[in-house]
Amino acid sequence: MKVTKFLLRHFITGGEIFHLARVKIFSRDDISLHNHDYAEIFWIEHGSGTHLINGKKMPLNTGDLVMMRPEDQHTFISNRQGITMMNLAFPIKTVQYFRKRYFSETEDFFWKKGPLPYQASLDVTVLRNVTHLAEKIWKHQSSPVYLDSFLLSLFKLLLPTENQPDNQDIPAWLNNAVQQFPAQPDIFRLGARGFASICGRNIDYVNRTVRKCYDKTLSTLVAELRMQFAARQLAITNAPIKSICHDCGFNNLGHFYKQFQAIYQQTPSQYRERHQRMS
Repeated sequence: MKVTKFLLRHFITGGEIFHLARVKIFSRDDISLHNHDYAEIFWIEHGSGTHLINGKKMPLNTGDLVMMRPEDQHTFISNRQGITMMNLAFPIKTVQYFRKRYFSETEDFFWKKGPLPYQASLDVTVLRNVTHLAEKIWKHQSSPVYLDSFLLSLFKLLLPTENQPDNQDIPAWLNNAVQQFPAQPDIFRLGARGFASICGRNIDYVNRTVRKCYDKTLSTLVAELRMQFAARQLAITNAPIKSICHDCGFNNLGHFYKQFQAIYQQTPSQYRERHQRMS
């Protein structure tokens, strides 16, 4: 199959340094198989389909975000409703700068090795906020400051949580549960029982494994995941603190405040004011 090389200069006009667009795809014929002379990030806002990438077929669903390397060859097949995505294209030199400045030792994101590019599944709240951040830079496509600001914010959202221990002997089922637990609201509110249900194992066995891998109890791990979720919501949303408390599975607002302050040494209101002022 013929591969077309997309060039950034064909998408930008005088003075622009990046291209941001919202695209809707209904069939494979909408976008030809291609690679690029630029870096690309896209995320699925609505719909589902298949990503034809480097000779493989990968499912795409709402919330999926992919970082495309220039040499990657890809196109899309949508379901009947189509796929709505946002797409950001920008110079390779920006990726090189970020590599040198922030990610010199990582093999993730744009620097992932292997046949498939980096892909992450965003929960509904994070997806909404990534889109909001992108829309804020839409009118500033000539500014490297706005591009860098968006990328830094995105990388911060995607970095692994501080719960990841140094040893790499974590069972895949446990690592998956740590990643998926905050993304499933009904289960998230159940606490340790909900976490164990994602693991698909007896809660006592999950607790023993968490102790071995993380040197902490399952209850402590769940509390930390809840507080990290709360901190992220406080920093990037305007949701009422009472709603965030409920989403974290707390019935008592005072207990929520106590748990949050124990980890972050400030109240949820103070945390929100500080981080939203900085952003």
